[in-house]
Amino acid sequence: MHHLRNPLTRRAVSSRRAVIVAAALALVSAATALAEDAPKYIFIFLADGGSAGGMEIARSFNRVVHGEAFTITDKVMRDGSLGLLTTHAADSLTTDSAAAATALAAGCKANIGAVGVCADGHTSKTVMERAREKGMRAALVTTSTVYDASPAAFLSHLSNRKDFESILDQYLRAAPDLILGGGREQFLPAGRPESARKGGKDRLAEFTARGYAYASDKAGLAKASGAKLLGLFTPGEMNFDLDRDVNKEPSLVEMTRAAIRFLGRDDRGFMAFIENENTDSAGHLTDVASMVQAYRDFDRAVALAYEFYVIHRRETLILVTSDHDSGGVGFTLALQDLRPDAKRVAANEEDLKKIASIPISLRKAAALLGPRPTAEAVDRMMHDVFKGFRLAPDLKKMLLAAQPPARNLYTDPVANILGLMVANNTQVYWGSGGHTHQPVFVAALGVGAERFRGYQDNTDFAKHLFSLLGTPNSK
Repeated sequence: MHHLRNPLTRRAVSSRRAVIVAAALALVSAATALAEDAPKYIFIFLADGGSAGGMEIARSFNRVVHGEAFTITDKVMRDGSLGLLTTHAADSLTTDSAAAATALAAGCKANIGAVGVCADGHTSKTVMERAREKGMRAALVTTSTVYDASPAAFLSHLSNRKDFESILDQYLRAAPDLILGGGREQFLPAGRPESARKGGKDRLAEFTARGYAYASDKAGLAKASGAKLLGLFTPGEMNFDLDRDVNKEPSLVEMTRAAIRFLGRDDRGFMAFIENENTDSAGHLTDVASMVQAYRDFDRAVALAYEFYVIHRRETLILVTSDHDSGGVGFTLALQDLRPDAKRVAANEEDLKKIASIPISLRKAAALLGPRPTAEAVDRMMHDVFKGFRLAPDLKKMLLAAQPPARNLYTDPVANILGLMVANNTQVYWGSGGHTHQPVFVAALGVGAERFRGYQDNTDFAKHLFSLLGTPNSK
């Protein structure tokens, strides 16, 4: 070994070793990249209007009221990657679902109201369209109408999110394997019961002519078969879990189970967009009980994907995120009343149990009271529905006048006032009945999950998927 005493020789050997090590590392890196860049099964779970604050209330509710874990936090976030996404639109600091979903699906900032169209007017193939080009199967699952802004942004390109006819035209051309949700009213021709259209084609007939099996209720979904499936379970948006007819209308969990059954039957792989719209609708109504139940249903749907991931760990990517926050909700300290010497009241586990006692949504409660409630109707509802809750005199006065309680609580004055009543009794307060500009969480588990870690723009969500699909620069 005396020859190694020569400094030049030692440097040469060291240099060769460095080259060998570098080459080995490059091979490992290349192999890792090759494996990472090919997720075969992609789940995109969207809690519309969701937030970390709302999800934490639901997680605590699960633990205290039901003694259950929460899959999103306890498995996906714990074992995967966690990041934050901006939410602003191209033309507003506070976004809508159309612009936000376009950022997630197409990788560009959009103006309010546009689906799949970038602010500069160009259209980019969405992550789902690119997955389809690779031969993967595709699914749109939502508790909203199936042509609502969030699902529409993944398979259509329009400057107006309300152009439902054109959205459905583009769905027919894209031909996803599975479409599940609400919205029969835009499929049925004018004059038919439940139709909300003034004319046009029989959309249901068009889809069935293209080979789609059709399910209109829970039983039909359970026994449906065929190459493609269209499920429309309500005329408009699907109901809150508190109001849903469990014998007829499927939950998000049941729709997700059907999607996995349909999509996983062959070896092509798939991309499934799965949305709970009720987290957003509950936020607009400042309805914490409905929000909690929506998160619980959403989390159980994610649990099904996690079970799939455990079996297909090296081929699956699970993404759980939101498009924007609705409501700015959270437990807080509050004054017991407005007297100068009033004590501060802190939330505790009993408040979660109070939330669990609410049997119907605030949407249904507002409908039962009507737009101009009477004092007798209000008293009867407090006795029958909100047992153990107290309605402050100032809120009762607002209810009787159907007066919006604040500039930022306006979506449904009766529901929003009831939401304030619930807040006064549980310390769960809302910052708004609308969308906020706050960033949203993104949790990722599986192939390529680390790309979603950290603070990023919401357009990066799609760009990471473009790269993982192997189509980073295509238009």
